[in-house]
Amino acid sequence: MRMHNVKRALLLSACAAAALPLCAHAQDEQASQNTTGTGGIANAIVVTANKRSENLQKVPISVSAFSGEQIDRLGITDTTQVTQQIPSLRVNSWSPNLTIFSLRGISQSNFTDNLEAPVAVYQDNAYIGSMNAISGQLFDIKRVEVLRGPQGTLFGRNATGGLIHYLSEDASQSEFNGYVQGEYGRFNDWSVEGAVGGGLAENVRIRVAARVQQADGYIKSRDTDATALGLGVLKGSGQDLGGKDGWAARVNLQFDITPDATISLWYKHAEDNHVATGGYVFENCVYLDNGYCDTDAAGLSDAQNGVINGVTAEPASPWEHFGERPGRLDRVMNSYQGQLEWDFGGATLTTITNYLTMDKQYSEDGDALPLVVVNVDTGVDFKQFSQEVRLSGDTGSFTWQAGAYFLDMKYDGNHAVTGAPILDLALAGNGGFSQPTVNQLYKVDSQNWSVFAQTDLQLTEQLSLTVGGRYSKDDKSIDYVNVLSDPTYAPQPDPIVLFTDRDLAAVVPGVNRDKYGDWAARVSLNYQATPDTLLFASWNRGIKGGNWSLSSNIAAQDFRHRPETLNSFEAGFKTSLLDRTLRLNGTLFHYIYDDYQAFSLAAGVPHVFNSDAHSTGAELEAFWSPSNRFDAVLGATWQTSSVDSIPATDVQFGPELFPGAPDSQYCTNLGGVFRCDFPQKTIEGAELPNAPRFSFNYLLRYNFDTAGGNVAAQVDGVWYDDQFLEVTNGLGSLQKAYNVTNASLSYQHAASGITVTAWGRNVFDKAYRAYALNLGILGVTSIYAPPATYGVTLKVPFGG
Repeated sequence: MRMHNVKRALLLSACAAAALPLCAHAQDEQASQNTTGTGGIANAIVVTANKRSENLQKVPISVSAFSGEQIDRLGITDTTQVTQQIPSLRVNSWSPNLTIFSLRGISQSNFTDNLEAPVAVYQDNAYIGSMNAISGQLFDIKRVEVLRGPQGTLFGRNATGGLIHYLSEDASQSEFNGYVQGEYGRFNDWSVEGAVGGGLAENVRIRVAARVQQADGYIKSRDTDATALGLGVLKGSGQDLGGKDGWAARVNLQFDITPDATISLWYKHAEDNHVATGGYVFENCVYLDNGYCDTDAAGLSDAQNGVINGVTAEPASPWEHFGERPGRLDRVMNSYQGQLEWDFGGATLTTITNYLTMDKQYSEDGDALPLVVVNVDTGVDFKQFSQEVRLSGDTGSFTWQAGAYFLDMKYDGNHAVTGAPILDLALAGNGGFSQPTVNQLYKVDSQNWSVFAQTDLQLTEQLSLTVGGRYSKDDKSIDYVNVLSDPTYAPQPDPIVLFTDRDLAAVVPGVNRDKYGDWAARVSLNYQATPDTLLFASWNRGIKGGNWSLSSNIAAQDFRHRPETLNSFEAGFKTSLLDRTLRLNGTLFHYIYDDYQAFSLAAGVPHVFNSDAHSTGAELEAFWSPSNRFDAVLGATWQTSSVDSIPATDVQFGPELFPGAPDSQYCTNLGGVFRCDFPQKTIEGAELPNAPRFSFNYLLRYNFDTAGGNVAAQVDGVWYDDQFLEVTNGLGSLQKAYNVTNASLSYQHAASGITVTAWGRNVFDKAYRAYALNLGILGVTSIYAPPATYGVTLKVPFGG
């Protein structure tokens, strides 16, 4: 606690005394009004993809962005919903516990808390290192930017696959302003949010915003009637899944210390309290005589018979579950940030200081059955401190920026697994088992520093060259211990230590440390063919450091996975047509991956393995506003990919479910436990996960004036082709093609600005998976996205 207070004091004093980073200026807001269409939702906006304000159409990067007004019109209220209208962006999320973004198929699908994602997430110019801290409520937002492809030159940390940047409304406006908004929808889903801001004194401004949301679960708990099997009625958890219970708030205070210098201070707080989560539905299992699911030779469940009751094998709804153990999520996050931008005339100094803490506790029933087969309990205390300093300038024909970055992250966590995945460890350690648990206790200490520079050189009136680079150095260490406990197993009720990081380092020296230095680069040739048409071709080199696979049983040589490197080659265009009422942007890309960090449940426990991979694809976006009445946004993607080789399941253990259970094709009954040895040891040429061959997003909006205001009708949605939800490409985790459509009807009163919106999401009630995990002989556990939901939103603005 004392160290926490010291760090906070140092942060705030540094902000006030030394001047720290950039806040978005009022001129940024004015620039964002420079649009290309006559309608609203299809307008081009100003983005900071190059860490300076530029019209999106002038940025030679594959970037999509939505303004706060556009986000309101889409009804987006959390950080994961933005994916539907961003080509090539997908999300895996089975609860607020962990959010896995996938951009062009690049993601990190492992679910242990110590890993970082290759799609970096920034909030108000600060990097968020933990995937546990990404998901949250989205409110009072200024803009969301999604940059595809490696962005390591300017953004650095682990932006191999791209990045997502959420920018909040800040205290730029001196005039008093704000709003209050309330929403109510199906499943008793309600929220209230609001914001207020304006000047406190000359050159001092403030903005405060907050949101609270609660909702019942949409995946209903059910008992299992197994009377016909002689088991009676097996009680469910009584806990519906997919609900919400949390609140978030932030305050931004700005000081103009001179006409050319502004300090911005942020405090952000978010909580999730006793959220009912941590459970799944059970699917894609054809039972064998021994009570386990049929698998292919690689040990992956290969059935496609949909959701079933795991005991009776009867078909079930994707929005019902039969797990017996209640799960929960408790999470508290705090972020303290100081920013300064100082314009010295010929150059601008920007500094950004951020200190973030997160405390999370999470428990789940991992098997989706009314029996104890797999339970998981995790917790992590996460802290990160980051500092960025950069200097930039613009001489007209030469634009440049250079800087340095430091990041310090500390994880203190545990990851406990109970049940079938660790039976072999219980047999080896205790000679038997009752209900064994392996708890992995770990502390990770990670420091990173880097230096970077990027220049844009105007070669001719139409031709420019962008060159950038970053050198990055990682220094990581882990303290790690695996503890086996089985208190109800009488012969050995006391916990025993299975192994530690030092034991692994005795086999592979240095495996518990990771010292890594590498470079990222960007070269782009940009041709402004006409005032409205930009052509560009680029090469980007992205890097991501190594890390550790936290598994209850792992070989020393597999404990640490190597860094990954991505070379990306892109060519694209951005153009405005039809008197600037149509914007058309397209990109073609080819990825060459060295040591891609692929996630696999080898031996039934999570591992990350390195493999080379490649991918080729294209994206096309169209924004059309032919009149003040009509807007259309259309997007399409095509992608093909291949991962050279990753380990298959190899060997998996499971309990003898009934006395004398027979052997199966790959599984042998050893007396009390099954040992399954699968002949296919590797999976070759697999597709990247969450990377459908084709996808198509659409938005159509029509508005007209009536009754002293404006009425707008909107339809939007997305269609995805077949896609694997895991890189192992087991048929059980194949998501068939599907379409999701949303609709809304809104009225805005002209004089007051009050808006009321009736909305429906997934209006055709399509069942599709938000997450799936192929557990081999234990089948597939999944979480399905919400069914059709509907509701109403009322927004009341006030002030300027």
